[in-house]
Amino acid sequence: MGMEFASAQDVKSLLQELENLQNDSLIRLKAQEILEKQDLNGNEDIIGKAYYYLASSFDEKNNYKAIEFYKKANELLENDSVLEDSFFRQSRIHTIFSEFPEAMKMALKSLEYNKLNNNLSKVQRDMSYIGYINDRMYEFKASIDWNRKSLVIAKQLKDTMAMAYCFGRIGIAYDELAEKDDFNPKLFDSALYYNNKAANYAELTGNLGYARTTYSNIGNSFSKLKNYKKAEEYTLKSLAIPGFEESKGVTLVNLGKIYLETGRYNEAKKILDSAMQNTIKYGTRKYQLEAFYRLHELDVKKNDYKNALKNYIDYKSIEDSLLNETKTKQIVEAQEQYKTAEKEREILMQRTTLAEQDLIIQERNYQIFGLIALAVIMSVIGYLIYKQQQLKNNQLKKESELKDALLKIETQNKLQEQRLRISRDLHDNIGAQLTFIISSIDNLKYGFDIKDEKLSTKLRNISDFTSSTIYELRDTIWAMNKNKITFEDLQTRISNYIDKAHLSDAQVKFEFNVESNVDTSEKFSSVEGMNILRIIQEAIHNSLKYANAKRINVNVSKKNSNVEFEISDDGTGFDLEKVKRGNGLNNMEKRAMEINGSLDIKSGQGKGTIIVLSV
Repeated sequence: MGMEFASAQDVKSLLQELENLQNDSLIRLKAQEILEKQDLNGNEDIIGKAYYYLASSFDEKNNYKAIEFYKKANELLENDSVLEDSFFRQSRIHTIFSEFPEAMKMALKSLEYNKLNNNLSKVQRDMSYIGYINDRMYEFKASIDWNRKSLVIAKQLKDTMAMAYCFGRIGIAYDELAEKDDFNPKLFDSALYYNNKAANYAELTGNLGYARTTYSNIGNSFSKLKNYKKAEEYTLKSLAIPGFEESKGVTLVNLGKIYLETGRYNEAKKILDSAMQNTIKYGTRKYQLEAFYRLHELDVKKNDYKNALKNYIDYKSIEDSLLNETKTKQIVEAQEQYKTAEKEREILMQRTTLAEQDLIIQERNYQIFGLIALAVIMSVIGYLIYKQQQLKNNQLKKESELKDALLKIETQNKLQEQRLRISRDLHDNIGAQLTFIISSIDNLKYGFDIKDEKLSTKLRNISDFTSSTIYELRDTIWAMNKNKITFEDLQTRISNYIDKAHLSDAQVKFEFNVESNVDTSEKFSSVEGMNILRIIQEAIHNSLKYANAKRINVNVSKKNSNVEFEISDDGTGFDLEKVKRGNGLNNMEKRAMEINGSLDIKSGQGKGTIIVLSV
């Protein structure tokens, strides 16, 4: 459609039409029609509103397009009524994608706007939602604080449903806190109290959907307390509410767990199978993950280890694909590290203050002693001069120590801030962009009937490469956020990579062994830990890609004062003298040199390959 001219009255009429539409497709067409008018120069308000309604037409599908158009609307609408929902809707979309820092930023903007415009009901909504975001970021105490503030306003407004949401979110936060605090019974009592209030208020308003959710939450709390009779009562009460089938997967899993823990294995199997069908039908992969894990537990209890292994592999496969959960944990880990650095800095500042006070007291004491000594006996003037000089030297030494301590604090601050900034930039910008690439490719594949096999293969290769890059980026962020990497951290990362490698080629048998003489309390620098992990990953990758191996072993041992990582396979091997060295082998050697380690490669045609990294 080309550019058109229209009168101001025509454009206003189109905008009024747009505001009354309900169908997303019609809203999109009408908004685009307005934006294509040529005489809109200077009409920022009309353009901004058109972008807002265009964004809202994508909103329900949680599309990143909505974010793009909301941002354009925000730039043009300085103070318009639609802004009371624009920031909030952006926050909601970021939350769905587990982009919690962005979600928090937009929720706080929404709160600030609605406070300035004295929109009390929206202020209440924003406060409660900020509490919800804190809960998703594992900041449970902050979630309780925000929802308590929101509850005060909800009571003032006499908004029963708003009160129900506040009570429910407080209850969920207490339930999580109780679990973190070694299953603290008092905190569980608080969780049950607030969830019951949420259920009662939801019933008063006739909101059966939220009542169903709170019953399920109450049942889950009782299940954690091992009060399975009460847990079953509330879980069945939740399932008895008609409708809401797409949300019942997690409740069915909870009921299956109750039957499992009470020894009713046949009933547990039926319920968990029903939960699995529900999660597959409605695409709720997070709950499908839990269903696979409970089926795995059931098979173990029934000594059916073959099915137990199958269900556990399916569970791990889904767990690895849920990158958003990984992202949430990375954000929480970064926050915790920042808090730890803050505490360490406070301790150093306290020590510095004490050192300054000691220095002042010592100076006063020495002056008094000097005056007394001078008054008592003049014969020891020479000795006193000597002592005075000695005291000055000590003072200079202490001042130098004080300056060094302050410099160390400043250096640590800058280093920590730089680490967090780089880590955050990698995670927030590059990670989000890579995820967007995968999402875009998937949208292309499902949105268009692509019959060209070469194009399909190329898109699949790009998606696989991008997924691989995300995993490497996650490892890099993990290393950057740690001053020291323990042997246990490294062992876990190696095990996870082996599990993924096994999933990619089930025909290859893997073995990972740590000999008893290895000191598992060993710690590596972040550079050492990252390079060790990358060398092992590259070695396993080469064995899978080139060696046609049937078995790959990773063995860790202690030789003299060194830790040795040996990666071996029974593949075709190669002639070290004749093989064309690629980036893989060169990169492994460079990484070993960077950490002052040595890399020894042994191979021969038909004899397999052994790579030994000594650190």
